[in-house]
Amino acid sequence: MLRTKVLLIIIALLFSATSAAMTSPKRHAVSKEQAATLAQQRYPGKIVKVQTEQQNYRIRVLQSDGRVVTVLVDGRSGQVQREGN
Repeated sequence: MLRTKVLLIIIALLFSATSAAMTSPKRHAVSKEQAATLAQQRYPGKIVKVQTEQQNYRIRVLQSDGRVVTVLVDGRSGQVQREGN
């Protein structure tokens, strides 16, 4: 009887942990490194800074002409856009 109760408790704990993991949304489908690579492909240059902001990444790219471009990468879709556009 004690074994049955312990087994039921373990099953309940596993079920609750699994269902919580399935229902909680992922913050980012795109990693910080992937976001930096996507930004660099679209705006070639040296990555200066990567910031995580809620569902997005803000990435600063130093271009060969000395300009710094700020790029936003959506952490879910990977969509890249230049800040201010």
